[in-house]
Amino acid sequence: MDYLLACGDCDPEWNRTVLGISAEKMDMLTLHIYHGFGTVGITPNTPKEERYPAVMSFPEVSRAAIRMTEEVITGNPAYSHVKLAITEYNTMYYLNTIREGRPMEHTLEAAIANAANLNEFIRQSHLIEIGSFSDLVNGWLGGCIRIGDCYADQYRGKETGWSGRNSVVYGSPTFHIMQAYANRDISRILPTQTDCATFEWPSGSKRFDLAPGPLPVLDVAAALDESGSVLTLFVVNRGLSPVEAELSIGSFADAGIAKVWELAGETYETINDVFKPEAVTAVESKLEFGSRKPVLAMKPHSVCVVEVRKSN
Repeated sequence: MDYLLACGDCDPEWNRTVLGISAEKMDMLTLHIYHGFGTVGITPNTPKEERYPAVMSFPEVSRAAIRMTEEVITGNPAYSHVKLAITEYNTMYYLNTIREGRPMEHTLEAAIANAANLNEFIRQSHLIEIGSFSDLVNGWLGGCIRIGDCYADQYRGKETGWSGRNSVVYGSPTFHIMQAYANRDISRILPTQTDCATFEWPSGSKRFDLAPGPLPVLDVAAALDESGSVLTLFVVNRGLSPVEAELSIGSFADAGIAKVWELAGETYETINDVFKPEAVTAVESKLEFGSRKPVLAMKPHSVCVVEVRKSN
C-alpha cells in the first residue's frame, strides 16, 4: 500500500497551511522532533545538573508538539483521515555548529531520554503511524550503529578516526533500547497510572509553553499482544536514585514470573565506544514474584522492559 506524506512542522501554523492546501491528497503529516537546544535551550555552558532533567523532559515536549498538531487536525473534519509520521527524532544537545569531542547523543543519558520518548509515541499510537529514529548508521553524531571511532556531522564533515579500530561495529545505548523495544510483541495499548516520586525540571520549554515544575520519575507505557496473553511494560527511571516499583498487573498477577530486559550504567554519561563497545547493553533476567505483587528493582537512570505471560 502506498502513502503520501506531506512535510509538516512543530509549528501549528505551518501545519494548518499545509493541511488547508493539500489535506485531501495526503495520508500523513510528518514531524521532526529533536530534543535539546531547540526545545529546552541547552547550550555547551548548561551545567549538567540542569541539563539532565531538561533532557529527561523529552516525552513532555513531544506530547506538547503532538497535541498542538492534533488540535489542528481535529479542528477540521476534512482532516480526520490524516495521521502523523515522526520521520526523525533524537536528542540534539547543541546546534550543529557547536560540536566538539565525544557526541553527547551517544550517552546513556540520551538513551534514557529516547526510551521515555518512545513511550510517548506508544501512548500516542492512535495518531502516530511512523516513528523513525535519526539515524541508524554513523551518518551524523546521533547515529545509533557506530563503525569505528570516526563520526560525521552535516556541517563539519567526517572526522578522521585515530584508534586503529576503524572496523569495530557496535551499537550506542540508544541502539540497545530500540532493539529491546522492537523485539516485543505489542498490538493493543493499555492505560497506565503511576504513583511515584518527582524531579524538578527547572528550565521548562518556552517554545512549547511548558512551565518549569516537577515531573514524575517513572515514565511507563503498557501493551498487550494480539492474543491478550502477553503483557509488556516499558518502564523508564528518569531519576538519579534507585527505585523499587510495585507493579499492579491485574489478571497477569498469577503468572508468578516475568522476563526483564534492563539497560543501565554506572553514570548517565556512560558511552559505548571502540574500546568498550558493550559498556551499556540490555541484560536479560527473570523476575520471580510468586503469589505477591511483582516488585521491579530499578537502578538510577535506567530502563526496564518487562514481559509477563499469562499462565495456562
